[in-house]
Amino acid sequence: MRRAGYIIFCFILVLTAYSCRRRPLVTADNNVQVVISINTDIVNHTVDKLQSMMRVMFFDNETGRFATQAFLPLTGGIVNLVPNRVYDMLVYNFNTESTIIGNENIYDAIYATTNNVPDSYRNTLRSRGTKFDDEKIVYEPDHLFVGSLEDVYIPARGTGMERVVLEVEASTVVETWKLIIDKIDGIEWVNGIYGVISGLSEGNILADRIRIDNHVSVFLENYVTYQDGSVEFKFNTFGYNPAGEQISSLVIVDVAGKGHEFNIDISDRFIDNKRQIIEIKTDKIVIEKPEDGTGEGGLKPDVDDWENIETDIVI
Repeated sequence: MRRAGYIIFCFILVLTAYSCRRRPLVTADNNVQVVISINTDIVNHTVDKLQSMMRVMFFDNETGRFATQAFLPLTGGIVNLVPNRVYDMLVYNFNTESTIIGNENIYDAIYATTNNVPDSYRNTLRSRGTKFDDEKIVYEPDHLFVGSLEDVYIPARGTGMERVVLEVEASTVVETWKLIIDKIDGIEWVNGIYGVISGLSEGNILADRIRIDNHVSVFLENYVTYQDGSVEFKFNTFGYNPAGEQISSLVIVDVAGKGHEFNIDISDRFIDNKRQIIEIKTDKIVIEKPEDGTGEGGLKPDVDDWENIETDIVI
């Protein structure tokens, strides 16, 4: 009987020793790999160099509230996230010059837009007969490359386990257009040209990539003149707004500092225009040789009456 008891006692010792053996601790690894690709195929625009950083934002999937963020290289990197949660993710290129971001704390509400031009510009440009006192004139946006993922579940995991990899492609929410005027008679007397196009979208809702309903006028200042008298404007926009009226208004400042203003109706010319080029054919823009004397130049010309031009527009 004693022998049987001794055997049982030894058996219990063996089981206890086995159950108490040391096991390595599992260290939690909450790092997630984000892989970003950027689509630079843009009509009328060549991407020379992007900003060197992408902002990667995570939002709570249920509330839409901002949760965390990281600033990563263009190709992505590592983000630390609280596991066992579902997120919505948004990425965009950070630190653009003219494009600004609003409503950053709500996933469905975050948007991109641009700043207003100075009042001195607005007061001069709003003299057009087609405009209203509350017209909003803004700078054109920089290209903003945006990508998103929704309903992303991040499981709990330990070191040595397979890492979660999130792949996202970012593409621009901005369009680049060309406005070409076939001839300005007297181009040799032109010192500068400024433009405004009305009826364009104020911005873009980033999560859904949809245009903001409000329409604004975009200030144009990037152009090239040619010896044959033609002028080519190149401008960026969040897109046209069907509810607005698209009027291209030009302020042509001659070498004496006098302003000559022309309105050209380009309404409906954005629709189904895959080339994103509007060519205006007219012989009614004439700049006469100014009298002797010089003006201050810049966007402070003496304002004449706006002239509405009826012309053929080629898409």
